[in-house]
Amino acid sequence: MKKIVFTISLVLAISAQIGCQNQQITDSGSAQTHTGGHSAAYHQKHERGPIKGLTPQDSLATMQLQDGYIMELVAHEPMVEEPVLATFDGNGRMYVAEMLTYMQDLDGKGQMQATSRIKRLIDSDNDGTMDKYTIFADGLLLPRMILPLEDGRILVRETNTFDILLLEDTDGDGVADKKSIAFKGGKRGGNLEHQPSGLIWGIDNWIYVTYTNRRYKIQGDKVIAENMRFGGGQWGLGQDAEGRLYYSAAGAEEPVFSFQFPTVYGGIPVKGETTDGFNEIFPIEHIPDVQGGLPRLRDDNTLDRFTGIAGQSIYLGDKLPELYGNYIAPEPVGHLIRRAEITRHDGYSVISHPYQSQKKEFIASTDSAFRPVWSETGPDGTLYLVDMYRGIIQEGNWTKPGSYLRQIIEKFGLDDITGRGRIYRVTKPGVERGEQPRLYQKSPAELVSYLSHPNQWWRLNAQKLMVLAGDHSIVPDLKTMARTHNEPLARLHALWTLEGLGIIDQSLLEQAFNDASSVVRVAAVRISEQLVNNNNQQMIDHWLKLLPKADVELAQQILLSAFYVAADENKRAQIRTKVLARYANKKGVKAIDTAMQYQIKEQQAKAKLAQGNKALAEALERGQQHFNSLCANCHGKDGLGTPAGNSLLAPSFKNNPRVQGNLALLGRIALDGLTGPIEGENYAGVIMASLASNDDLWLADVLTYIRNNFGNQASMVTAEQIAELRKNDQRRSPWTLPELEQKYGHKLTNKAQWQFSASHNPTGFKNLVDGKTGWGKWDSGELQKIGMWLQIKLPQKYYISQVEMDCRKWNWRCARSFDIEFSDDGKTWERVAQDISPSPRRVNQTLGKTAQYIRFVLTNGSPKQTWSITEIDLYGSPVQ
Repeated sequence: MKKIVFTISLVLAISAQIGCQNQQITDSGSAQTHTGGHSAAYHQKHERGPIKGLTPQDSLATMQLQDGYIMELVAHEPMVEEPVLATFDGNGRMYVAEMLTYMQDLDGKGQMQATSRIKRLIDSDNDGTMDKYTIFADGLLLPRMILPLEDGRILVRETNTFDILLLEDTDGDGVADKKSIAFKGGKRGGNLEHQPSGLIWGIDNWIYVTYTNRRYKIQGDKVIAENMRFGGGQWGLGQDAEGRLYYSAAGAEEPVFSFQFPTVYGGIPVKGETTDGFNEIFPIEHIPDVQGGLPRLRDDNTLDRFTGIAGQSIYLGDKLPELYGNYIAPEPVGHLIRRAEITRHDGYSVISHPYQSQKKEFIASTDSAFRPVWSETGPDGTLYLVDMYRGIIQEGNWTKPGSYLRQIIEKFGLDDITGRGRIYRVTKPGVERGEQPRLYQKSPAELVSYLSHPNQWWRLNAQKLMVLAGDHSIVPDLKTMARTHNEPLARLHALWTLEGLGIIDQSLLEQAFNDASSVVRVAAVRISEQLVNNNNQQMIDHWLKLLPKADVELAQQILLSAFYVAADENKRAQIRTKVLARYANKKGVKAIDTAMQYQIKEQQAKAKLAQGNKALAEALERGQQHFNSLCANCHGKDGLGTPAGNSLLAPSFKNNPRVQGNLALLGRIALDGLTGPIEGENYAGVIMASLASNDDLWLADVLTYIRNNFGNQASMVTAEQIAELRKNDQRRSPWTLPELEQKYGHKLTNKAQWQFSASHNPTGFKNLVDGKTGWGKWDSGELQKIGMWLQIKLPQKYYISQVEMDCRKWNWRCARSFDIEFSDDGKTWERVAQDISPSPRRVNQTLGKTAQYIRFVLTNGSPKQTWSITEIDLYGSPVQ
């Protein structure tokens, strides 16, 4: 890679050209500059013409903040362009992912070109403003995750892959000169907005991401993966001081979920975990560029609820104490930042909006291009925000011709605002920023003391670097800290750092079981899980002894751990009985018990299914993972559709004939997308985006899952069928339901024009098209034998999606098995379906393949019966 370094002289020169100054905004919205002047802010509330992008200081002047907080510019274009996330390494250098190809026009042309990059920004004089940067890595495909490791080494994931890259700067010039695959996960498809995010270092030394039910751990220069019981979320992933994760799902209008307990145990919601009205937001910008269209707008055109939350975090810095432990949620569609308070009491957390009664947000802007997409606690103890600063924030699936969004974008010229970006610091007047870190220059022994730092950034990064170093000489110091330090969080990190070094000291853990701090006691039980296996259940006996005096948090953790490890069923039952007896009315305990019992029933059902049909069982398990990590956001984990105000985001799958029926319709929806009303009802999600970029097996598994859950029962979908669907129709734009029904779901009614022939008995064909399934039949007249056939010639070539053969009144004369062959000319034949089911009514999916000739050919026969059929139906439409 070519080394590119931009120093402060160039930045100042560019800043002078655009009049940029380091500004602060008070809660009244007035601008203050260090130079004594500023440009007037643009207020576009009622502007009807095209929107123009604002200079950094003019955009900053549009910000309204609460409670005396201010915002300062840290970096802006051209130093950063199209930034989507930022994170700090051990020396406080900022790595920024730039998606340079994201929606550069209305159609997203060239979006999948590998020309994006990661920059490394440096504040060389520690004045709070980045003044130097290098292009650390380029030629990337829309990078979406960064995890700094040791000096000059970062893990990265791009779009459309499960691979994790290790990028290394081996000569210290700020440019990666070595690239390797640390984890090979293979290709990943799907809309780029619907792909994993995160890659954050958990307090438990695992690395977590969104969407998938997989977590990762570093072993040497490689990364290993482990499946867990939960996978969800979208863009961004937060972690609190104890290690609980905070997910969000923008598409499902769900701003926060799965935060009550560590998600390795599964998703365990608690009723009332967000206060009433929490999902309502209060923007001050009125351009109605919202995916949900008019149903998501108030009378004044402001967005009425979360729809694009991205890059959430928990603020755990030491310079803004009123914010400590708050949930920070950027909402780029609403041009605002939500600050939410988290209260944990009685074993569960409740998240509330402190400005709800005032109908205000922590930060809001009237700048239509203000697009906050990431938040992060910085090493200086303040809060950092990444503003992608652009007109279009939704991906091209939602901006297609004829869509509501496209009209708005064109009306206001939002597609003209690209190639910019800003990074801000949120602080208060008079707050002195903390020191600039130099953790890479510290030895493992020197890093131990940082585990007691009041800023969690220092604690977690010191822990990470000690674990990566693998130096066991610090074990005695860590044990001393775990036993005696006066700060609970220091004892907590000391225990987890020891765990990361592979030190599971039973005597130390038993002492920690009785620690004065509940968070330390809980962590000790979690760590002690590793001492339980099929041959050693002694630790479970220790847990049982703790229960009589355990507070609700410790009791809940013991219950979780008992269901997580390979526990003896009797011991597990004892723990459950004791916890329920003591804390029967606690919300958290009830939620855990309900979730664990559901997991057991689900595992039992899977095991039973696997005994009868292993391939189906495996497909359903994979499909469930895919569904829960993506489709459930809109359709709900129960398949009933995710509530959105008075409607649903997407249709229910419950007992859905479209799900169970014609695979051409269902497959085309998955491959191409669906828009418009469904049976006269408009859904809040507006459009079902194409899933075509996922591979054939992924699509087959998720369709198999929905066709065999939620009250549905239908045939398994195969990867070969998805491949055939791709080949049969090259359309790649969303369908309306009437279009789909007309092309693939229409039952052919011109049966009088069908011409029949057969290898045996050329009479009785009228019974096959009389619309009756009674005793009238066509019969072969001779005993069944392999190769016997029946043929239909249609009046012209058709797209045939489904072929139905009925012989129910004569079920003992049904064909044992047969092939269905298609031909366009009656000479060249192709097998399109193989039927070996025993049902008297055979429904075969032919996926929209073209044919004028259709032939049924017996592949197995009965030596005692003739072949009888009472009715044949075909679904499709004429080839125009």
